[in-house]
Amino acid sequence: MKQYTYIMVKPDGVRQGLTSEIVKRIHAQRFEIKLFDVRKLSGELLDEHYAHVVDRPFYPGMKEFMMSDYVVPMIVYGENAIQGMRDIMGPTKPAEAPAGTIRGDYGNKENSSENVIHGSDSEENALIEIKRFFNLELTHEEDFNL
Repeated sequence: MKQYTYIMVKPDGVRQGLTSEIVKRIHAQRFEIKLFDVRKLSGELLDEHYAHVVDRPFYPGMKEFMMSDYVVPMIVYGENAIQGMRDIMGPTKPAEAPAGTIRGDYGNKENSSENVIHGSDSEENALIEIKRFFNLELTHEEDFNL
């Protein structure tokens, strides 16, 4: 099934100059990048995005990190794009991510917040995150043709 997913190169990935390498890996899996941007994120947007952890003690540091530099949000599309992207990203914690995955190759093994990339974990969250970061309401493949 073809689907959309939300992907974001985080500030550490941008600082390391990994955006083009990540784009190459996305294209190598035959996924399309439908929309791509470069921007800094506001505290309000981050509070909304990370609402499920905003009360946790680590959140202020994570928020500061996410506001520390530019990010590259994108909409990726293709056959089983959500799971496919999760496979090439690797587990959230870089220390647990195998070599050959983005997080395994480039993530900070000492600090799991610095894991280079974010990707939606479900179709429902992909649509929510696409709306949050791009102000687009998508439901299926016919909804979005650039």
